[in-house]
Order: sequence, then C-alpha cells, then structure tokens
Amino acid sequence: MSFIEEFYFGNHEPQKSNLKQNADFQRDFNRMCEIEAMLRNSLAGKQKELFKEYVDLWGLILGDMTFDSFKTGFRHGAAFAADTFNTEDN
Repeated sequence: MSFIEEFYFGNHEPQKSNLKQNADFQRDFNRMCEIEAMLRNSLAGKQKELFKEYVDLWGLILGDMTFDSFKTGFRHGAAFAADTFNTEDN
C-alpha cells in the first residue's frame, strides 16, 4: 500500500511519540513530576495558587508551541512535496 493508503486506513499515527520509550526522557519526566508534587505539598495559600497557575499556563503555552511546530512542519513537508511536482525538470 502507498503511504496515503496506509495513512487512510490508520496505519500511521502522526501524534504517536517515541519519547515514552526513551529512558532519559522518562527519567527527566518522572523527576519533573516529583519536583512538582514536592512544590505543591510545600507551598501554601497564595504561593500555592500562583504555582498552580504557573503550571497550568506553562501547559497551555507548551501545547500552543507544539501545535505551531506541527503545523509548520506539515506545511514544510507539503511545500517539499508540491515542489517535487512543480519543477521545470519534469
């Protein structure tokens, strides 16, 4: 099957990440979660609320940045493909 057929039938997952299999990523992710939990448990009142807001905003910003990178990469890939068929060498 072609790539397009494979994609259509769900054999390609564009959002699938290999990071979960990466030991360094997993170690760093786990450590980040531990630190966040320690901070949440050690802060109180306004500081705790500010930290929660910071974490939530960081998640939103990271999501926006990731989506923007995805769109940019997709557009570059589409431009490469279009250029392949729109050259004077054909």
